[in-house]
Amino acid sequence: MVQRIVPTAVNTINAVNLNELNLKHGTDYTIVNTVSADATVLYSEQKKGEQITIKEGEHNEFRLVYKFDSEQEKWYLTDFDGIARFGFLTNDDFHQNYSTRDPEYVARNFAIYKLINAAKVRGADGVIEPVISTNVEQRGKEYVFKTTVTAKLIKLKSDSK
Repeated sequence: MVQRIVPTAVNTINAVNLNELNLKHGTDYTIVNTVSADATVLYSEQKKGEQITIKEGEHNEFRLVYKFDSEQEKWYLTDFDGIARFGFLTNDDFHQNYSTRDPEYVARNFAIYKLINAAKVRGADGVIEPVISTNVEQRGKEYVFKTTVTAKLIKLKSDSK
C-alpha cells in the first residue's frame, strides 16, 4: 500500500503568559481585542474499525480517510479532499506527538489556525492567555469534535526615539 501525504497549511503564533512578559500594559503593549475561533470535525469508523474518516464539519474544507492494513499492522491514508489547515502555539507541546488520525488534534489545531488568521487580520504581534476547549458529542455513528480557542491579542509598542 502506498503511503500518501496530506496537503497541509501550517501557521504558528507566539503565546506567552503575562507573568513571563516583564512588560507593562499600556507602556510596552496594548491588548487589541479578545478573539475566539471555532472548528468542528466529524469522526466516523467503518468496517468494524478498519477504516476511519475525519472531515471538517462546517464547510467541507477537508476530508481524510485512513485504512488499517492488518498484515502490516499500520494505518495508511487512502483518500483525502481539500487541505488540512493547522495552527500551533509556539509553547504548546501538543504538536510533538501528533497524528492526523486523532480527531481532537485535528479540531484543536484547525481552531488555532483560524485564531492565528484572526490575529493577523487585526495586526496583533501575539496572543496571551489562550484558552482551548473541546467538546465531543455523538450523533448516530459519527462523533462531533468542536474546539473553541479564545485569546487576547496584543500589539507591542515600538520604540520611537
